Amino acid sequence: MIPRGENAGRLYLQCPAGDSPEQWPDQRIWSELAARFGTDVPSGKIIDKRIVPLRCVVYSPMSHGRLYLLGDAAHIVPPMSAKGIHLALYDTEVFARAIIAKIKEGDASGLGNYSDTCLRHIWNYQAFAAWLTELMHNAGDASYEGDFRKEVARAELERQFSSEAASRLFSELSAGLL
Repeated sequence: MIPRGENAGRLYLQCPAGDSPEQWPDQRIWSELAARFGTDVPSGKIIDKRIVPLRCVVYSPMSHGRLYLLGDAAHIVPPMSAKGIHLALYDTEVFARAIIAKIKEGDASGLGNYSDTCLRHIWNYQAFAAWLTELMHNAGDASYEGDFRKEVARAELERQFSSEAASRLFSELSAGLL
């Protein structure tokens, strides 16, 4: 769960891609969450339901002539990783510094390197987002490599709690420190 204030949170529940929100009434969602967590879960009002494609997209290069792509126009990460705004702000900072250098100092190197600078950072977080999405969303799907994948996911999750190095890496990536 991703906290959204004192009394709210955001949960992602994997469902078939062809489903619609109408096929998921509140009671079905709470029942499915309880089944997946293996325990009763506190229920409440569900204020928003969406079917969200879990996809990664990166456009490279992120510029063409005087056109520069920033944020979702240049790359999309699955919402599970919560890195969309982080990457958009990074792009914006790199771009703003490049524009300021061009205007104040006549130095266009930042604009020339904009795409390469951003893409190094983006691919690091795309790898994190793909790993996290794979871990959380495909691990329980029996049609996706069955019990083998489920046990690999369990081992990866347990490593987050038993290995200081794995925990530190996950924390740094989650916080956007790398």
